[in-house]
Amino acid sequence: METSEAKRKRVVQILRILHGLYPHAKLALAFSNPLELLIALILAAQARDELVNLVTPSLFSRYRRAADWAAVPEEQLQNELRKINFYRNKTRAIQKACRALMDQFGGKVPDRLDELLSLPGVGRKTANIVLGNAFGQPAIGVDTHVGRVSGRLGLTAQTDPDKIEADLLELVPEPDRVSFCHLLQAHGRAVCTARNPGCTRCSLRDLCPYPTGSLPSPPAGGI
Repeated sequence: METSEAKRKRVVQILRILHGLYPHAKLALAFSNPLELLIALILAAQARDELVNLVTPSLFSRYRRAADWAAVPEEQLQNELRKINFYRNKTRAIQKACRALMDQFGGKVPDRLDELLSLPGVGRKTANIVLGNAFGQPAIGVDTHVGRVSGRLGLTAQTDPDKIEADLLELVPEPDRVSFCHLLQAHGRAVCTARNPGCTRCSLRDLCPYPTGSLPSPPAGGI
């Protein structure tokens, strides 16, 4: 059974390798301020980031404040979001969140987890991604890539995103938490894919227990 301390040391090695592989890894969604990121994250639920990035530039140029998003007629915004999955529900979610921003936070996106979670439709993943990427806080947002890759790496045995987050907070050094998510997202797209993970070409194979469930024996001299 691998100890927590051993896992922490393995995480440092994983980070070193992934930084070398993906030196420019960053959040795939395009944004320039916390409100834009919040909107993009709402739109990205069950939708491709690339599609969201195609739709948002014109929207962000027209709707710059929470009040702008709240004031636009619902039918008009639905038409502008029509290319996005579940655009009707997402229109309502965006407008509810922006009205709450106006009512509770003076139209500004808050930089505290509890306050972000008070917004309609905002869960821990979205809140943590906003905190980490818009405010530079050491938060871990567990999306599908982070959850899948961290599980295969044996860093968590949980399937619930909140419990995965708790496990990773114990293992990932605070200054590396946001970049850790970016790196796992990049690796999850490029190699450790959902259906056909490229284990034979994976640079982490000597640090990963997947698919056997146990870590490979380290080479002579250690990893």
